[in-house]
Amino acid sequence: MLFVITRVCDVYTAGVFTIAFAVANLAMNIGWYGMRKFQVSDRQEVFSFREYRMSRIATTAAMIAFSIAYIAYTSITLGYPDDKTFIIFMMCLFKCVDSFEDLYSGGYQREDRLDVGARMVTIRQIVTIPVFALALIVSTDLGIALIATTAFTALFFVGQVRFVRSRYGLPSLRGTADWSKVWRLLKECFPLFAAAFLLFYIGNAPRYAIDAIMDDTVQAYFGYVSMPVFVVTMLASFVYNPMITELTDQWHEGERYGFLLRFGKVSIIVVGITAVCVLGAWLIGIPVLNVLYNTDVAPYLPELLILVSGGGFLALITLATVGITIIRFQRILVPLFLLLTVFAYACSNWAVAAGGITGAAWAYFGIMGVGTLVFTAAFLFGSRIKQ
Repeated sequence: MLFVITRVCDVYTAGVFTIAFAVANLAMNIGWYGMRKFQVSDRQEVFSFREYRMSRIATTAAMIAFSIAYIAYTSITLGYPDDKTFIIFMMCLFKCVDSFEDLYSGGYQREDRLDVGARMVTIRQIVTIPVFALALIVSTDLGIALIATTAFTALFFVGQVRFVRSRYGLPSLRGTADWSKVWRLLKECFPLFAAAFLLFYIGNAPRYAIDAIMDDTVQAYFGYVSMPVFVVTMLASFVYNPMITELTDQWHEGERYGFLLRFGKVSIIVVGITAVCVLGAWLIGIPVLNVLYNTDVAPYLPELLILVSGGGFLALITLATVGITIIRFQRILVPLFLLLTVFAYACSNWAVAAGGITGAAWAYFGIMGVGTLVFTAAFLFGSRIKQ
């Protein structure tokens, strides 16, 4: 999407989109409620899919309420112009579809059909991005393009859900929906939600600091060089997400040594993926980003390498939270993330004020490095006392 925006619009609009994307994804963590890994690891079906769906309706409504409140607050305190306010709001609505898609993908994965959910996500993205590009090229207005794309992707998602239901009979609708159990589900997953929400804030704290201290042009350039971070976390998720059900079964069967050994192997693979991505960023990162975003980011090669390395730490933190969720030690997540959030806020604002984009990159690296040490230790401690 940013690839198209930089060619049709200008750097300012790209910067607005970058912060809008960050805010929308922060809000989406309310919609997701940290529930996906809990849902997938609920192999005994303590909660039915209907109850997961009812909880997702509630959390997505909360996501929209948060978006409105956040946008109103920042518009007043930071003086957002009307176009920026509207674009951020539309991005939040756009991400509501992702919130529900995550619910259904989790339902498919719990029944050992991760492949079905993966295909649906891929198809929707492949179709949605060209629609966005066409709408932006025709209108040259990011707000109008987001309205059209949001409407399209919502209708397309509904069609996909109906197709999967008729073709595969998924997800299973066994059981009834009990509101008392929905409340219990929300209560049990609250630590996971708080952890996921705070983790996303922590990962984007430098971005929010740039939004508060600097301008949207700087935000755009930081968005360009930080994009490869998602490549690291995405590749790492390809390794550990398909293993959640197997790891859950292994833990419940009491195979503690094998469980920890597999986590150790996955951690080594994540480190290897990070090393390859850092090498790739050093060799071809700048030429690729220059082509992607139609600008010159060569002066930011050091920041690119720092951010990609920090992305490896983020992948390890996420892996540790997966393990903590499987062993049902999630109550430890909230206090740890609250401490890391305070550190991230203070560190990011000071670093951005002192060093601009370079300071933001080092702040990200430091925050993620500290987080990796803390959450890995928490996972190992929990696996020892919970068995």
